[in-house]
Amino acid sequence: MKIAYLPASFVLLFWATTGHGIDVFCGSNERTALCETQSQTADWSGIIDNQTHSSVQFHTMDAAIQHYRRLAQNGRWETLTGRFLLREGKRHAQVEQIRERLRALGDYSYDHPLSNKQYFDSRLSSAVGAFQRRHGLKVDGIVGPNTRKALNISPRKRWQQLLVNRQREQVDQVAQQRDYIEINIPDYQLRYYRDDQLIVEMRVIVGRKERPTPVMNSTLKALEFNPDWNVPRRIAFEDILPTLQEREKFDRLGVKLVKGWHHQPNVVAVEELDMSHFYRGALSEQYRFWQPPGNTNPLGQLKFIFPNDFSIYMHGTPGKHLFDEPRRTFSSGCIRIEDPRLLAQLILEKSEAQPLSYLDTQLETEAASISDLPGDVEIFTRYRTAWVDRDSGVLQFRTDIYRRDPNELAQLSAAQPSTDEDDTLTN
Repeated sequence: MKIAYLPASFVLLFWATTGHGIDVFCGSNERTALCETQSQTADWSGIIDNQTHSSVQFHTMDAAIQHYRRLAQNGRWETLTGRFLLREGKRHAQVEQIRERLRALGDYSYDHPLSNKQYFDSRLSSAVGAFQRRHGLKVDGIVGPNTRKALNISPRKRWQQLLVNRQREQVDQVAQQRDYIEINIPDYQLRYYRDDQLIVEMRVIVGRKERPTPVMNSTLKALEFNPDWNVPRRIAFEDILPTLQEREKFDRLGVKLVKGWHHQPNVVAVEELDMSHFYRGALSEQYRFWQPPGNTNPLGQLKFIFPNDFSIYMHGTPGKHLFDEPRRTFSSGCIRIEDPRLLAQLILEKSEAQPLSYLDTQLETEAASISDLPGDVEIFTRYRTAWVDRDSGVLQFRTDIYRRDPNELAQLSAAQPSTDEDDTLTN
């Protein structure tokens, strides 16, 4: 998590793609010259020698798109094969190939004579780390399967990825308030801006592929302290109900079977479960799962409420260890945040709805309660797999975790008229 007080003009969180890449289908009506067969052997020297800045830094998405288009026209990547590890101090024939690829991409900017081009030195390790950082990978300076997979994504596929994300940037709704929260789903990051300045950045956990976190925009309306958990129907049927076959496993969850939807839940024995009324029928007769507030409650101590059509909210979690994972798709759609207390403190501080001591008082009571907010903090969830950082200008890519890029690229391609121009999709 990072706390920052940095100028940040309108920042849209964007996100990046993956090892699979995207392909435009080329038929008899080719939409771009990039569909034409290129030689396998690439000559990058002209592009590299003519660069006046690091090719990971750009002022706009348009500049990044043009740069990757030039790389794509110059030749295809030769595949880096193998699943072995390469790290500082190692010697291997692939090291020279990795160095030149990172040089073409702008992550390796050193221009010095090398006594052994197959030696993995400290400068190459730093360049690998820079590449990993801007691709959302584990930053260790080691070339392993995941880093090699990202290095193998061709400039043409990256170019297509940039086109898709420029389109997203153009159509996404922008903040109307100067205070807003943005969550980039594939980046697993939340950023809170106050007066258009970045105040805090923290890690998040989002929905897994089969239960994705939706793209939406809303306004924070309330904070719930020590929330209980009314288990949604899908989670009840798919995740919890099967554990009744192993009673000890069910008991460890801390979930209770209740009947009806009363203010004070009516807890009943599991043996009383009537499946004909399990999440169906009159509300007063329904059986459902519920979990009281407490240390094991999956919502943690704080829940951030904002109206939306998906029953999605932000909340804490007792599973803090999951924030250390590089790929954080573990939820059923809701957004788990790394430091809910800090975010709540900043929002209460800004709104002046309650004194700061109110937060600690409510959490210490361990009783469930809700505090309304003025509604002046917007919240956006975005799906960006590529973007240019507005502060540093560094080009970022992320994995297309929900595999949305190919469909949107196909739609973008279909919307373009047939032409002989080789840059149809870049206009």
